Amino acid sequence: MSKQGDAAYAYFMKGYNCSQSVTAAFAQQLGMTEEMALRLSAGFGAGIGRMREVCGAFCGVVTVIGWVYADPADPTDKSRIYALVQEAAELYRQRNGGGSIVCRELLAKAGVKPSAGAQAQARDASYYSKRPCPELCRICADLCVEFLASHPEGRHCGPIEL
Repeated sequence: MSKQGDAAYAYFMKGYNCSQSVTAAFAQQLGMTEEMALRLSAGFGAGIGRMREVCGAFCGVVTVIGWVYADPADPTDKSRIYALVQEAAELYRQRNGGGSIVCRELLAKAGVKPSAGAQAQARDASYYSKRPCPELCRICADLCVEFLASHPEGRHCGPIEL
């Protein structure tokens, strides 16, 4: 486990969504303020806007990968970034026990009936006791730490201390 994994778990337990939790855990290392990270990732929670599509925690991974590896001066850089994201997605599938990157599938595997709609659920003890989300945030942040360490080439945001 990493300090970013612990931080992502703690952010989620404070009430932030899964994407915010993972992204904010890396804010300092990425040269962002906490507020920037929380704003940037706010819409990706609960499977992107609570639509239960791609896991919000994994969206946090994608946000970090984009920030670290994308070359904003090169509009043809997309294929390289897509390959990195697909590699990270495969690692996430292997680690999360569900073999998926889809929010509703990960919730269903944990026995949670995923609801959709724009209204976020109240965070109480019952909510936290049923959700795999805090641990998925930890898994994604730990995955990010390992991914960044194993892919030092092609970074565009300067050195990262992990």
